[in-house]
Amino acid sequence: MKIAFTICSNNYLASAKILSESFLKYHPDYIFYIGLADKYPDELEIDYVGKATILEVEKLNICNLDCLYTKYNIIEFNTAIKPSYFLYFFEKLHAEKVIYIDPDTLVYSRFEEVESLLLSYNIVLTPHITRPVDDGFSPSDYETLRGGVFNLGFLALSNFNLIGDFLRWWSDRVLNYGFGDFSRSMFYDQLWMNFIPCLYDNYFILKHPGYNIAAWNLHERNLTVNNENDYIVNYKFPLRFFHFSGYKFNRPQSISTHLTRYNLEQRTDLIEIFKMYRHLLQANDVEKISSLPIYYYPGLYLHKSKKHTKFNNLAWRLKRSTQVLLTGK
Repeated sequence: MKIAFTICSNNYLASAKILSESFLKYHPDYIFYIGLADKYPDELEIDYVGKATILEVEKLNICNLDCLYTKYNIIEFNTAIKPSYFLYFFEKLHAEKVIYIDPDTLVYSRFEEVESLLLSYNIVLTPHITRPVDDGFSPSDYETLRGGVFNLGFLALSNFNLIGDFLRWWSDRVLNYGFGDFSRSMFYDQLWMNFIPCLYDNYFILKHPGYNIAAWNLHERNLTVNNENDYIVNYKFPLRFFHFSGYKFNRPQSISTHLTRYNLEQRTDLIEIFKMYRHLLQANDVEKISSLPIYYYPGLYLHKSKKHTKFNNLAWRLKRSTQVLLTGK
């Protein structure tokens, strides 16, 4: 069995749906799961996600789940449960290969290199960058280093007998230390991957520029279209997937909130790919979906103001913490 999956809360279901459709278009022999760090909303038909399968986080039976979403914010929670999903797919479903992809991603061709590598390697990672950059704009290689050498918007694993210890180690670390806090040298689930070359041997760092194009590596990658209307990276490599990290559908001229180096006026090679992604989001009711209630963080979208949003989310988390301490529920 070959499985691909993503993780999101209800507000990102439009992105997750688009990702699943684009992945299955080129990988019909895989099962695609949307790991839902939430409870599926009553407001949405179950067939909204099409051929993807919803797997709610409570089905994983994570120990002390209540404490986990009480101590973590929504991003920390979504990333901290990632190893638990890998473990579920390998242990419960007996998958042979499992690929994780962030929900704000679009697939453009089959992952031929990854599938080949997984025959020999148990862990396949993609680096944020393969060329340094420090030009006064963000992100620089220093800023990238703070978040980790490898980007965990993608991770491919195979052969659970050989990587089970890795998954248990990683799961233990992020369930305990999965905060996004630079002041404490923490960055979600991602920073832990820096240990891979030190602790494990059978891994591969995939530098193919067609994988995981995103705001952090645009200084080293450009897009063209060949005679078959396929996207090509650096005039040679097929585009496998584009990671729209930091993109906001209501800010169509901005490539990413993480990026000050370029905008779409400067990077005309990206205009069509962003235009199509925005069209897909709108066609899948992104405005409605992004406002869906979030079960574990009900105060998050009560107010549009960031100040009020943070206040209400904090107030709810404090209330939940007290409830857990007093009742154990």
